[in-house]
Amino acid sequence: MNRAIGSALALLAGLNGGSALAMTSQNPSAVHCSLEQGGKLPKGLAASDVCTAIQAAVGPALERVGLSPSALSVRVIVESDRKLVASATLRGKPLPEHRIGISDRALNARAVQMLASAIAADIASARQ
Repeated sequence: MNRAIGSALALLAGLNGGSALAMTSQNPSAVHCSLEQGGKLPKGLAASDVCTAIQAAVGPALERVGLSPSALSVRVIVESDRKLVASATLRGKPLPEHRIGISDRALNARAVQMLASAIAADIASARQ
């Protein structure tokens, strides 16, 4: 499942103007990602799924702006089985905090993708 989410996000990044093949020269897993309170995640969504999706989404964004994956650190807190909060720092400077929630059902891979995409968009904005 981790590979499926990562592959889907890489493809999505490619369709949004990036290059899904851009990370061949860098390792996106070098992005530091921590997840707190992972026990609150709903069944079918693992802590590693969240960080893998974020790493896959932000890798191409970092490469486009000329930064290494180690320039980014992401902290995700699972507030409930319906809500994630992420804070990230890029080269030591905080990026906007993101809150993703679903009101009528548990978190799913799509919600995680939205969170990852939002962080990737912040990287592009921070370097302009």
